[in-house]
Amino acid sequence: MKSKLPKIQLTVIVLTIAYFSTLGTGVSAAYGGVTSLMNTWLVNRHTNKQKATTMSVQASVGMMAYSVIMRMTMVVGLTLVGHFHLGLNSKALIIGLILGLIGFLMDKVLQR
Repeated sequence: MKSKLPKIQLTVIVLTIAYFSTLGTGVSAAYGGVTSLMNTWLVNRHTNKQKATTMSVQASVGMMAYSVIMRMTMVVGLTLVGHFHLGLNSKALIIGLILGLIGFLMDKVLQR
């Protein structure tokens, strides 16, 4: 049985945090990594909800569109909060987020 824990994503995030910690911006990279983990959680939540219920194709597409809009709004909102309100380093935050999302994609491809 395969574990649903995003191992590659977590490994990439930890390595990113370790690298940026040497530069003094580890908290910013961690914030970006946590944002990507929240995105992963929402993807899994919506996927499990779709699998658990029988719905029409139109309802499924509507749920997918809602999921995409909600996740993009969350990612943009948290990124802006991190940069403007928390004063985090934007480069480390964005790189932590992007590498976390790449790790998520790698996990999804290797789970098949």
